[in-house]
Amino acid sequence: MSNLRDAGFIKTTHGSPDPELLREPKDISLLEIYLATEGKSPLFAIDHETNPDCIVGGNIQPTLTDYFSHAETAAEAVLGKISLQDVIDTILVKEAAKKQAENSKEE
Repeated sequence: MSNLRDAGFIKTTHGSPDPELLREPKDISLLEIYLATEGKSPLFAIDHETNPDCIVGGNIQPTLTDYFSHAETAAEAVLGKISLQDVIDTILVKEAAKKQAENSKEE
């Protein structure tokens, strides 16, 4: 919570379990939330303890770094287009479908 508060997304009150959003959910992207909570750390970890004398182990880090960099850029682009409101709306739709399915079973 402190990361979200420090990033200006929420306001917390000592002793209250209910944080308050300071921006509209439609104006907050998942990328912003990710960066606020995780920082600019890489999405993918690369094993640096490989055998440098092995054809794979000696070349895997720079090879994967290139691929992972492209994948990370693509993931950030997608996360930047998804808003917190999109997530909220999806949760509400899924919950309504779940309740409808439960009600159908009871009938």
